[in-house]
Amino acid sequence: MEVKVWEILQGPIAVEDFNEDYEIPEGSEHLLVCRVEIDGELEEDNFWFEDLNDAYEWVKYFSATAEPLIIDTGSDPEYN
Repeated sequence: MEVKVWEILQGPIAVEDFNEDYEIPEGSEHLLVCRVEIDGELEEDNFWFEDLNDAYEWVKYFSATAEPLIIDTGSDPEYN
C-alpha cells in the first residue's frame, strides 16, 4: 500500500517537549505531524524519527516541491 505525504502540519517536535500523552515508539526522538492520503482519503498522521536530521530531510523536501512524498508501507498493519 502507498501512503502519500502531502505536507508537514507541525514539527519537528522533540519528544521531551511534549505536554500530552503519546505512545512514543522506542528510540524515537522527534515527531512530524503530516497530512497524508491513504486510499484517496486525506487525514493527519504522526511520523516518528530517531534523528533530527532525518526529520529535517522531510522539511527540506517539502520546502522544495509540492509533490507528495510516497511511502510504500508494504504489509505494515497500521495502514492495512
